This record gives sequence, structure tokens and C-alpha cells, in this order.
Amino acid sequence: MSDRNTSQDRIAVINAQIVTVDKQGSVIDDGSLVVGADGAIRAIASGQLEHTAAEVIDARGAIVMPGLINTHTHLGMTLFRGLGDDMSLEDFLARLMPAEIKVLNYDAVHAGTELAALESLLGGITTSLDMYYLPDAALVVAKTSGMRIQTGPNFLESDGPEPLKFNDRLAWAEKWLEAPRDELGSTGWVAPHSTYLLGEDQLRTLAALAAKYEARIHVHAAETVGEMQLVANRHGGRTPIQVLNDTNLLRRSVLAHGVHLSDEDIQLIAQNSATVVHCPASNYKLASGTARILDLHRAGVNVALGTDGPASGNDIDLWIAIRLAGYIQKTVAKNPAVLPALEIVRMATINGARALQLDHLIGSLEVGKRADLIVLDADSPSLTPNFNPHTTIATSVTRADVVHVLVDGKVVVRDRKCLTIDHKSAVSAVKALGKQVLASVSNN
Repeated sequence: MSDRNTSQDRIAVINAQIVTVDKQGSVIDDGSLVVGADGAIRAIASGQLEHTAAEVIDARGAIVMPGLINTHTHLGMTLFRGLGDDMSLEDFLARLMPAEIKVLNYDAVHAGTELAALESLLGGITTSLDMYYLPDAALVVAKTSGMRIQTGPNFLESDGPEPLKFNDRLAWAEKWLEAPRDELGSTGWVAPHSTYLLGEDQLRTLAALAAKYEARIHVHAAETVGEMQLVANRHGGRTPIQVLNDTNLLRRSVLAHGVHLSDEDIQLIAQNSATVVHCPASNYKLASGTARILDLHRAGVNVALGTDGPASGNDIDLWIAIRLAGYIQKTVAKNPAVLPALEIVRMATINGARALQLDHLIGSLEVGKRADLIVLDADSPSLTPNFNPHTTIATSVTRADVVHVLVDGKVVVRDRKCLTIDHKSAVSAVKALGKQVLASVSNN
């Protein structure tokens, strides 16, 4: 137990099976966890711990684990859920992007993002890396909901709904990046959409912008065969990874999808300590292909998990991504032993934190880290019996099993109800935009 003052303990979780996701993959049976006044984990151990917390969660043998980290999503696209089905990514974008320009404003993005945050928190997602228009709306949702949202200005050649020409968008981004950052650096991002929607000079300019403000890069890369051809045509036969490397955007970047990677691409990603975010549900729904996750692991690449946006993947359910990630790679390898359960759990937690350069603060349950955690249903039929919690998490958990969620030591979901977002209002706000959204795509 830590020798820090216990007089201001915020909350204690007792009688839990604690899946720490630490370096050893430790599991603490009949464990207790105490959160201090600062929202950090003060103590964690087997048995009962001394504490002065007024609030105690008796987990009664339930699994307690780190909050899930959704390392690639487009939260505001809940507005367009179900309107890009049964089509390729290219056709999907051709339909949705003009509709976004017609429909999106601050209020619409706020409504879509708030609904997405509600869906995320109820499903155990405590942190998301978001890429969408009007990111100020996402920051407001983060503040009011308690969910951690990492975001920043995104860049395409087209004006988008802001609307801003590229040079004007740069000036806006500078003001964004000049703003003070909190400990988790939620605003320290630059998001070039992709190498097929930006020219080389624009990409180099964004690299310089990110370097000036020590911002991190979040970019789509190598998602579909069609994208690979578009990039090759635009950038002299190079792959998206080669273009990002040549324009100084690959170093420690977060690469969404990474489905179509050559051996050289994988080497470049590894050399640049970049992360690939695997989005299996979206990739399979859009028939984008199967990512080379096993080869990426062998090369030492950090691989995290994402849902993609709710317009392409249809929901924000990281448990589906967890399950698919394992099953698909086992099938590809024709070997059920590959990608063991603990590694999949890491992809959904600590690997996501590492991608965000926040693994010293979140992603595992350890003394000193922020208390972002979820409590699963001890009495769930589908989680019974639970002989190996890593296997249970990787193969059996659904979002219906999420009972309590804490972010920064504060309860944001209790007994499956979100305490920080009005459920009815969030749903109603998006429903009210439905006719406008449908009209915007009917002519595309």
C-alpha cells in the first residue's frame, strides 16, 4: 500500500478480479483498488486495503479492467449511421462527404459527438482519438461527459463544412495548437485526412506545422485497394506509407487501418515508431481487406484497436473489434494459437495509450496512473464460468456486460446508466436532425 495520505480517498473498488494489463499481465484475485483525491490509483492489491473513501463499489468477483481506448474514430458521424452501407469506401465517401458539407455546423457536430460519447461510455470506452470537422465541439463534449477525447484540426483539399481554404485552415490550426494543453495533451494533434486527398506540398506543410507545436499525427493510410491506386497515381507510384515517410509525417504517427502494407511499408512503420490502428469491423464491412497484424507484431509495431466512424462501421463497439481481431488473425494464420488473448486485451488498452503517448497515465491499472476503469457484470451468463479473465475479455464480453465506468476516478456510468449525459436528450437531438441528414444524401 502507498504511504500517501488516505484522508481524501475518492472511491474504493473491492472484491474484484483485477485485470491490470501491466507489463507482466498480472491478474489480482479478490483484489481492491483505491482511488485518491487526485483521481489516480493510490493503492492496488489482493485482499482488503485501508481507505477512507465514502463511496465503495463492491465488485463481488467481477472483472475490473482498464477502460477501453478507441484509437481511431469519427464520433460526429453518428449523424450518418446506416447511410453508407453496401458500398465501397470510395462510394461511401462520395456519398457522405457532400452531405457533411450541407448538414454540419457546430450544433450538429456537438449532437453527433455527444451521442457517440454516450454510446462509448456505456460500452466501456473511456478514451477516443477522434478525427472530424469542428473539433471544438468534441472538446466541449469531453468536458461535459467526462470522456477523454483526443482531437485536432483535420485537413483535406476541399473546404469542408468549416469552411476554410487550406491556408486559412492552417492559420486556424495554429491558434488551436497554441492553446494550453492539459496533462493528457488532448488538443495536441494534427490530422491530415489521407495522402490521396492531399498533395505532397500540403503534406510537408502539415509536417512542419506539427513539428513547430510538437503535435502528433493522426492519418488514414492504406485502407483499400482503391486508395492504394489513387495514391500511386497522385504520388509517383509510391504507397501511402512511403509518401508519409518522404513528407516527414510518419514519425510516431497514428495510422488508421493499415490494411494494404508491403514488407517495406511495415519496416518503415517500425523504424518510425508509428502505430497501426486495426479497425476490423469497418474493414470487413467495407470489404477493405485483412490487415497484416501478425506481421506487424513480428516487426515490433505497436498495434491498437479502433471502431472507425459509426457511418462506416455502424457502431462504436470496441468489444466487437476485440473479438474480430483475434478470430480473423487465427483464421489467416490457420493457427488458433496466434494472437493470444492477453495481446488482444493490450491492443484495446495499453497499446492505444502508447499510440497516444499516454501510457504513463492510462491504459493499465497501476499505482500512480489515472483511474480509468470498467467493472463487468459478475453475474453475466456469457461471462460464466470465468477461468481465464483475458480469454473472457477477448472472446465473451459485450457492451451489455459493462456495469460501471470510471474516468479519472469519477463514476460516469453507474448500474449501466450514464451519469454525465442525458440519454433521452442526446438521442432526441440526433433524431431531430434525421430529415435534414436524409435529404442531404438523397441527391448524391
